[in-house]
Amino acid sequence: MQGRQGQKGASYASILILVALVGVLFVIGVRLFPVYMDYYNVRSIMNEVAHSPGIGSKNYLQVWNSINTRFDINNIDDVHRKDFKMNTVGNETTLTIDYQVKRHLLANIDGLMTFKYSVHYQHTGSGD
Repeated sequence: MQGRQGQKGASYASILILVALVGVLFVIGVRLFPVYMDYYNVRSIMNEVAHSPGIGSKNYLQVWNSINTRFDINNIDDVHRKDFKMNTVGNETTLTIDYQVKRHLLANIDGLMTFKYSVHYQHTGSGD
């Protein structure tokens, strides 16, 4: 066993470095959290629209307007019309949102996050 001389704790410098590292990670987390919350709201909105009554009889623009109205209500500004795709094959339609979000993190460091979500639904010819 070592005596008291060999049993030293963390130095002031190592504690300072640890606090700085935790602080940087906290700042990055605070800046990224809203982006991921928006993504989960986008997913929820896409599912809500895909399962809404009469969706099968709507065209691209009507579906986009329905989605975009919900984006406006939820203050989602990172998704634009160019990011939205609607593909219909037979009686199945796929709605896809594919977008990127760039956020400033620290000093000259930016974060680029890419999100993609698709939802499928089947419709009948009777207005769904």
